[in-house]
Parts: sequence; C-alpha cells; structure tokens
Amino acid sequence: MADHSAVIVDVDDIDKRKKTAEDELQFHDIDHSLSGSRKDDIDMEKAQTHTFSNFPHSAESDEEEGDKTELLKDEKRLYPFWKFDYYQQFFDVDSNQVFWRIMGSMTPNPRRNFLKSQIRPNPDLYGPFWICTTLVFTTAIAGNLANYFQSKGQNYHWQYDFHKVTFAATAIFSYWWIIPTMLFGLLWWRGSSAGYSFLEMISVYGYSLAIYIPISILWVVQINWFQWLLVIIGASLSGGVLLFTFWPAVREDEKKIAWGAMFLILLFHALLAVGFVLYFFHVPAPIPSGSGTTTTTTTTTTTTDTPLTTSHR
Repeated sequence: MADHSAVIVDVDDIDKRKKTAEDELQFHDIDHSLSGSRKDDIDMEKAQTHTFSNFPHSAESDEEEGDKTELLKDEKRLYPFWKFDYYQQFFDVDSNQVFWRIMGSMTPNPRRNFLKSQIRPNPDLYGPFWICTTLVFTTAIAGNLANYFQSKGQNYHWQYDFHKVTFAATAIFSYWWIIPTMLFGLLWWRGSSAGYSFLEMISVYGYSLAIYIPISILWVVQINWFQWLLVIIGASLSGGVLLFTFWPAVREDEKKIAWGAMFLILLFHALLAVGFVLYFFHVPAPIPSGSGTTTTTTTTTTTTDTPLTTSHR
C-alpha cells in the first residue's frame, strides 16, 4: 500500500509576503516630525560633518613658500659679477621706500631697529649713492658760498674753489665705505649673532648721511653758535639711529668691546660733521690785495772828506 504525502499550501500567507515585499520596494513619504532624540542625533552628525572648501595652509605649503622665497633670493645671485644684472639687484627699490628710509634714518627710536624694520629684506645702494653724491655738491657749493659771504665787500677777487668738490667726495665716500667695513670686520671677529650683512651695513650708513644735506645748506649762515648747534643736532639724530641699530649686535659681547664700539660709531659720525664746519665753512678771511706792511727804508750816506793837496811848481 503506497504512502501519499500531502502538502498543504497556505495561499493567504503567500499573498501577505508578496504584499510586504512590494511595499518595501515602493517609495514612502517620510514623516519629518522626528522625535527629539533622533533629531538631536542628526544635528550632531551635521555638526561633525565639515565641508572643506578653503583648505588651511599645511606645513608642506609653508615649506613650499619658504622654498620659493629662497629661490627668489638665489636668483639674484645667479648672475656673474661682470654682468649688469648682478648690480641691478642692488638698485631694486622704488622712490617710496627711499623716502621712508631717509625719514627713518633721522628719527631714532629705542624700540625700533632701523636695519631690521626698514632696510631688510631689501638693502639697496641706490638711495645711499645719491645721498652721498648730493651731499658732496651741497657741501662744496655751500662752502664756496660761505667763503664768498666772508670776503664780500673787501678788496679781494673771489674765485670758486673746485678743490672743495674733490675733498668733499673723498671724505664722504671714504666714510661711507671704510667705517662700515671696519664695523663689519669687528662683528665678524667677535662672532656676533646679529647676522648683519655687509650690504645692509653699507645701506644703513649711506642713509645716515641724509640729515647732513639740509644742514650743509644751513651752514652757509655765518653765525658761529648756530653752526655748532646744527652739528650737535645732526650728529645726535642720525648718530642715535646708528647706535640703536648696532647695539643689539654687540650687547652680548664684553662691556669694553660693546661700549667702545658704540663710542667710536658716534665719534666718527660727529667728527665728519665737525670736519665739514672747520674746513668748508670757517674759511679764514683773505688779506685784501691793497693792504700790506709798509716798510720804510732809511738810506745813510757817508761822505768822506779827502784833503786836497796842492802842488806848487
């Protein structure tokens, strides 16, 4: 006798499962009125989600910028010294920078280093060269005018002294190069950590002479106390800028070396102004050509009486 297995299929259950699957595949309208806890969770997720539109500078980007700066600096040194482009880098400055550097060289400020605040990172020779050249001609011309005013009204034929131009150029350009060279050698010998370059020091000393340009014109006024007052003012203002500039470079050294260097910086700067006054503006009045010392010559005549001898024949 055969065993027949009966399979009972629940049709209603199949229809329910089919309907559930169809419902899951359809689009549903989501109710936006969420519970408080769920809404807070979503807000926290949004708060933790960042949209990076402006990326911050990373360490790599800073290094790249530093490398670009170094490359720009190195480009100035790629030219050989016999090329014009090599010297062009020393004159790469505009008139606005020159103006403010001139003003800064006349206004000492203990809280500001003239070299670090205005000369760096672009020291130049354009401003110092024209300052020194202008000072040569103003000093020579004003010195000749002072000599003319002293001899005016006297019996004296005045002539322009062209040697004053040569002397002024020698004194000014020698001071501009020799003193910074000696100071740079001192800092190198003492191992200063300031890191001042020779070009920066040359630029500082060139701008420090700017104050003597208007003063040299005022020295034409032949009033003794007024001339020496201008010497004190000029040496104090521009000399103070030099002291505040180079003091950080020597203050860590021995006191004798540090104070001695500061004293010599101010001394040489003042001696330049004193030399201007004594040589160019205190010219001794020449002796008029009509005046002289009258010498009286007395001639003594001696007569010897010789007796006459008469011979009789």
